[in-house]
Amino acid sequence: MYAGVDVKRALEAFHSTCLAHGPDFDRTTEAAGRLGWTPVAFGAFSDLSPIANVNDAKTWTTAADDTMPKGTIVEVTKGRLNGKAVQTCTVAMTDIDHEAFLKGFFTRTDAEKINENRDGTQISRLYILIAGGREQFVNLKFPASQTAEGSIVASSIADD
Repeated sequence: MYAGVDVKRALEAFHSTCLAHGPDFDRTTEAAGRLGWTPVAFGAFSDLSPIANVNDAKTWTTAADDTMPKGTIVEVTKGRLNGKAVQTCTVAMTDIDHEAFLKGFFTRTDAEKINENRDGTQISRLYILIAGGREQFVNLKFPASQTAEGSIVASSIADD
């Protein structure tokens, strides 16, 4: 049992920040300022980005509030994927039951898995879904072992 992050709250944080309207660089930047999130240099968490060709990025950590579990990392990027302009939105959380997060994600969305990569320590799954009236890709990264420390990196990717 993970005592750190409430899974329902974590799902709502990902949904409201990244999925409900799709990734939105400007909207998320405004919300970060309004909610008092702490800016962090992109390089500190650049490996969270679901795309390699990033043109612009902003990253924050959150304090405990009504919208995010404490210590959540939120990152938005603008970049290119397969020659197309895209925006991404990522929410990363530790001390969470990633299996319960995955179950809740499927209960809440109509996501269809289109790819999966595994290494010895991590699983990365790519899904496609419609949310906020937009086709979005969702990348979920989590520990390969169910007994590993709970963490989840959830990203949404959509055309700019």
